[in-house]
Amino acid sequence: MKKLQFLLAAAAITFAGCSSDSYLGDEEFALSQETTGASAFGGNAGRMVRATSNTGTVAEMLDHHFKVYGVKETATAGTFTDVFQNYAVWDNTTKTTSNPDGDAADADNKSRMNGWEYVGDGSAKGGLGTQTIKYWDYSAPNYHFVAGSPASAFTFDGAATGITTATVTGLAGHLNPNTGTGITTNPIYIADPVNVAKTNYNQEVLLSFKRQQTFVRVGFFETIPGYSVTEIKFYPYDQANSKWGTPATDNITLASTAADYFMGSNNGKATITYTWAPTPSYTFVNDGTTMTKQNNWYGGKLGTGITMGTTSTAPSWGTDSDMNTTSKYFTVIPSPSALTAQPLLIKCDYVLTADDGKGETIKVSGATAAIPAAFCKWNPNTSYTYLFKISDNTNGTTGTPGTDLEGLFPITFDAAVIAEIDGTQQGTITTVSTPSITTYQEGSVTAEGIKYKKNTPIYFTVQNDETGALKTLTALSNYGTPVEGNIQVYVTDPGKTEADMALVRPVDGNKFTTTIGAAAQAINGQEVPSGNWASFTPTVARTYVIEYTGDGGVHTYKIVKVEE
Repeated sequence: MKKLQFLLAAAAITFAGCSSDSYLGDEEFALSQETTGASAFGGNAGRMVRATSNTGTVAEMLDHHFKVYGVKETATAGTFTDVFQNYAVWDNTTKTTSNPDGDAADADNKSRMNGWEYVGDGSAKGGLGTQTIKYWDYSAPNYHFVAGSPASAFTFDGAATGITTATVTGLAGHLNPNTGTGITTNPIYIADPVNVAKTNYNQEVLLSFKRQQTFVRVGFFETIPGYSVTEIKFYPYDQANSKWGTPATDNITLASTAADYFMGSNNGKATITYTWAPTPSYTFVNDGTTMTKQNNWYGGKLGTGITMGTTSTAPSWGTDSDMNTTSKYFTVIPSPSALTAQPLLIKCDYVLTADDGKGETIKVSGATAAIPAAFCKWNPNTSYTYLFKISDNTNGTTGTPGTDLEGLFPITFDAAVIAEIDGTQQGTITTVSTPSITTYQEGSVTAEGIKYKKNTPIYFTVQNDETGALKTLTALSNYGTPVEGNIQVYVTDPGKTEADMALVRPVDGNKFTTTIGAAAQAINGQEVPSGNWASFTPTVARTYVIEYTGDGGVHTYKIVKVEE
């Protein structure tokens, strides 16, 4: 970041709206080289790369304004007095003493946003009315600054001991099906608190804003030759009775066995608590009295007579008034930081209709999938995509549920999770049989979907479909006696499916080296205990199959295609 050149003895303060991640970009700020002794706000940043109702420049993402609270320490150590008391700051093209970045472009024609103004009547932008110009006070040992956007959503509380808390209003997050008016989902941005020591008064004060909301979308597609999915119904989880309910809705339903795992609101509140020593930081806590909490979360309505997508790039997202019509994301309330991550479960019945026009149908009941806990805690400033594939392998039944458990062999679910965290896309695919096998490789998400590459470790876990609990894994040197927990990786022929493996077991001579986790391993931001994960590193682009030996020696298979 360029240093400001000061023309007067007093230094200018320049506030730049930016972020530590790609939501607000990481371009170098183009700041004014013409400053005065007055405090000023300015800056520039890149475009958002993910869907939101505010996209574009920093001004657009911050809804063209934010609120700042600033205090300075007095001669009595540990006591403060107000400088910027809930001041509104807005973008403005007019170049003034307090807004040196007002011009649309600088002398060498570098494109940049308008400057930031705070002098005048700030009431229209969430401020307190009359706001005056401010200058540095070199008798003050240091300054504290906090900020948030939109300004109308924030009320900062200052005291003699400094800035302590802030109240945030207008938080919105989808939870239940909505066919009426969509919830209002204006992004809420919070800046990290900044402490400016006297020795740094001649430098810019950089405010790094982070969006608090999370984006989630859930889609389905099917790849069953000769059939189309024409109806689907989802089961909610009955927390009170610790069991699945009956298929109640055609809205995609993510379920947790943990009570109050999801939160939603249309006008919720939260409290920010600031800590200044030893390092400035804040905690963000939702007000439970303004939030609805439950253990089921509902995505789009797929409906009867749906046209199911046939590829992962064109899935069926369903419809809902809270869904973004272009990106298909829902804005959701992030998981509390203290929440223990739990697997998300999905269970459904669906109807297959033959494509030959003869009217033949097959009903599949009780198909289940479990998304690993590592991908089920919704962090702020993050986007999640869950993709479920209905293919020719299932753990549901075409007979009488609870009595005749013959499946439509072979139909599977694939649950793909694309979690965009700080600009890095990380992909997993869960093939759900009984139990399910999840694979993960860092950097595996591309514009065409999840693609695994050679010479990069592929991690995998095995979990119970009903509870999401991870299995303990072991590796035997040879097939030998079937032992529950045995996990192996084999090389197989292109085009092979899990169904093929179930008919003809892999040959030991084609076995690939597999490593069982001897210590806890961080996988996609979550720690997986030792013994619950394994890995292999493919050195050749070809097809591999993972074999897991379950209870009674029953084998489960997962095909992994590795590309260059």
